[in-house]
Amino acid sequence: MGLELMAYNLDLQHRADRLAALEPEQLRSMGVRAARDRDPVELWALLEAYLVLHGGRGARVSSHTLLAYRIGLNTFLDWAGPAGVSLLRPGKNMGFRYVRHLEARNLKPATVKNRLSAGKSLYAALRWAQVTDSAPFTDVKAAHDPVPRWEKRKPYTPEDIALLLAHADPQEAVMVILGAHAGLRNTEMTTLLRKDLHVDAPEPYLIVTGKRQKRQEVALSRTATQILRNWLAATPGYGPHLLTVRTRWSVSEHLKQVCQRAGVRYQGREVHGLRHHAGTQIYAQEGDLLAVRDQLRHASVDSSEIYVNYARAGKKKAISDW
Repeated sequence: MGLELMAYNLDLQHRADRLAALEPEQLRSMGVRAARDRDPVELWALLEAYLVLHGGRGARVSSHTLLAYRIGLNTFLDWAGPAGVSLLRPGKNMGFRYVRHLEARNLKPATVKNRLSAGKSLYAALRWAQVTDSAPFTDVKAAHDPVPRWEKRKPYTPEDIALLLAHADPQEAVMVILGAHAGLRNTEMTTLLRKDLHVDAPEPYLIVTGKRQKRQEVALSRTATQILRNWLAATPGYGPHLLTVRTRWSVSEHLKQVCQRAGVRYQGREVHGLRHHAGTQIYAQEGDLLAVRDQLRHASVDSSEIYVNYARAGKKKAISDW
């Protein structure tokens, strides 16, 4: 674990421990006041402490996850006031009202689920603080998503990747190749450390910190190895992170600009479409879902099955020559 991440985790744990150390009545009083006033700062302190103390990742919960929950909390509070919802006495239909409100805004199904998770966790935190016994999100589910997984964020084609690399500056080329060959996610690119690159090993690889702070080795292609070597040689004074851009938004904006220069469609693929390119090409070449799972670091081969559909989409239809 890097010193930066260690310091972040310690600070996070300290904030959670501060609330956990309160007397039950003090914690309840704070929670009642925060819920009554819909105070976003105090409610976030309560929710964050609950996630650290009772969440599956504990103090190792990622900053990305916490940001998603904080946005979810603020979204809920923005709705609750005008909707006339009392957080202390929410009513049995409040959860259903909220999720239908989210769906009516035409948010992506994944976004609706994330916002719903934040609402559920908020009330779990309020129950933990003995503020209320209400559980208004029990049995509340988002509507079924009618669009198949493989119809979303489709992969960039090999021709697209060639065009992107031809129009990218040196750092943008690193972003493209980390996604399209190594299969890194957006956040994994921004947190990648130079010390975790092993471009001079007999079989070059990098070590990536992925979901749940899990560290795994990822093989590098010849093209990726050369692009990374060039970048490291050109930026010897940078560090400790590989990239100078450090936010998901910045990576997205850089790729969007490269797509515009190259005449490649960005919408509907975004940064994650680079990772889908990697998975699709591996399956098309090897016909092996385990190879996809290993390179993309899926927890289960079930997550890799989407690349069968992507690979099949590029083939001639079975009845084409009938």
